Amino acid sequence: MNWRKLITGIYESRHQQPGIAGKPEFHPGTSAASIADAEAALNSAMPASLRSLLLETNGVMDMMAIDGGDWFESMWLLWKIEEVVEQNRFFRTAHEEGKYERDFSHLVFFAGARTDGILFAFPVVDGVCDSRVVVWHPIMDELDDLAPSLEEFLRGWLTSTISV
Repeated sequence: MNWRKLITGIYESRHQQPGIAGKPEFHPGTSAASIADAEAALNSAMPASLRSLLLETNGVMDMMAIDGGDWFESMWLLWKIEEVVEQNRFFRTAHEEGKYERDFSHLVFFAGARTDGILFAFPVVDGVCDSRVVVWHPIMDELDDLAPSLEEFLRGWLTSTISV
């Protein structure tokens, strides 16, 4: 799949608020070795969709411009591989230290909603990430199914047909 084309197409087709423009900013892809290192660090094989996206673009930043002004970084739509490892290690360590009851070794977080600490993840079953996307709501410590695939998550999240 051409992830850049898919994401750019979604941005171009979505309805924008008057005076607000948005576009994705893609980063150079990561290496297969970096993904393998991340999988080893997290003891979880990533889904094929996330692997192929990261090989094509190591993270996607949501860019915004208001009233024709300069573009600025709004939020990470999808984290870089380094951030995936850092965030997952943080939550797994926090669980081990007793800060959270939930065992995060059964999730691989890959992005956040940028509100209330809400995070998006792939569930891990027997050391392999499932292709479906779930959302973790930290305030209530609830985990809910969100989309059957990364592609459907992106379509829904970027067009606001999926919300949290």
